Amino acid sequence: MCYTINMKQKFLAFILLLLTGLLGAQETRPVIQFNPFLIEGIGLEESRFIESLMQSYLSDIGQVITYLGPPPARPPEAAENAGAFSARPPVSVPDYTINGNIRIERDSHILLLEIVNTRTGESYSLTSVYKSTGELVLKARSILETAFAFGGLETEKKPTAPPERISESLILGTWKGETGIEMIRLQRGGRGVAIFSSGAQMVLSYTIENNMLKVVQVSPNSERFYYPLPQEVARQIAADAEPLSWELSLYQQGTILGGVKISTGVRMENDRVAELLPNGDIREVIWTKASH
Repeated sequence: MCYTINMKQKFLAFILLLLTGLLGAQETRPVIQFNPFLIEGIGLEESRFIESLMQSYLSDIGQVITYLGPPPARPPEAAENAGAFSARPPVSVPDYTINGNIRIERDSHILLLEIVNTRTGESYSLTSVYKSTGELVLKARSILETAFAFGGLETEKKPTAPPERISESLILGTWKGETGIEMIRLQRGGRGVAIFSSGAQMVLSYTIENNMLKVVQVSPNSERFYYPLPQEVARQIAADAEPLSWELSLYQQGTILGGVKISTGVRMENDRVAELLPNGDIREVIWTKASH
């Protein structure tokens, strides 16, 4: 498959996550202030769900704080360019603020995101159009990753170190860092288990081939594996989706597993699953070693 050939090169694209605190160095994580979205034409329950989902994904990028009042003090040169925004730092002044607007036009869902770098005053806007609320929800994570990638979060020089030699003894233990999964436990003999935020457990198997760790879902599908997607969407995906799989390499003296997660892609129509695309969703992931 073509994505395995380019896995090392793709690592350079997602290494920006290392710069946002997923290495476990919590003190280096950027502080992101999430302001309430202005949402028109969507019910209150759906609006709250979208905002909650956005905040959940943002927590993988940095430390999230929420709107609480007047803006924090900033350097004069930043204040001149940034424009007004409503915020008060409950713990610390944010490095970034994010505002969103969702509206319905001609049966399309239009999402506008604005990210402001409070240190420089620079801002970045991104507009996307979706056929339904369901499609917007399914693509929420990639929307945010794109917005922050172009909005100034990858300005540092990216490391280019090659993968380290991998072995079973080096990957045994508990790993964290993936949205929706509380932890992954890898055991001897090619066995493992993933504990999801929904409380579901997924049995895993793994092999090491060509200096790459390949992890595959063994458990039958469950809609709880796809939380926090809407229940009906999760049920449809779970009914026919292919098993999840990961292809990972070892980095940072055995403390990082980085690579791709391969899952069934989804095409939405009118808030329902219209088509499942086997291996159609390939996403960069990073796991960090939590314990041996």
